[in-house]
Amino acid sequence: MIKVNLLKDQTARVRRNFAKPTVSRTGLILVAIFVLVAAGMGTWWFYLNRQIQNCTEKRNKLLIEEARLQSLQKEIEKYKKMKQLRLSRINVIEKLKEAQTGPVVLMNQVLQSIPQDGVLWLTSLNQKDSQVKIIGYAQHTEAIPDFMSNLATNGFFQTVDLESIESQKDAASKFSLLCITAKEQQAE
Repeated sequence: MIKVNLLKDQTARVRRNFAKPTVSRTGLILVAIFVLVAAGMGTWWFYLNRQIQNCTEKRNKLLIEEARLQSLQKEIEKYKKMKQLRLSRINVIEKLKEAQTGPVVLMNQVLQSIPQDGVLWLTSLNQKDSQVKIIGYAQHTEAIPDFMSNLATNGFFQTVDLESIESQKDAASKFSLLCITAKEQQAE
């Protein structure tokens, strides 16, 4: 039996030469440039993204600060209005105080002269022309000379004289003062 192989002879194998890739310098340079450009673009993108985040955070903080400052500005405006209102009230009070005459001025001078410790109180105040008679009580008789010196130093009275004093045991002492005003006040 004879076998015939119609296929090419397998005994002599021929090696096929495959084309070996050759690396050109221009190709390497282009690849290197591409890689550098891609790395640069990636770095630049990362840098810009970080800058955007930082600016967004800063903007949010500034918006919060702006809101706080606006609320403070409103509060300042409110206090300015309150200040203006109080200043106008003070001006009205000052004008009224300057326009005071007669008994009002007399009462102010006497009330400012009373000692603050509360050991002296007045029961009567009478004015006839330039004479003023003050009657009151004192828990301690030492408070009466203080009251008299306060009346004399305020400049409203020319003279302040003790008319009478009645001391009582375990009770307040009754006193009476006779004062002469420096200017003759009109009774209203």
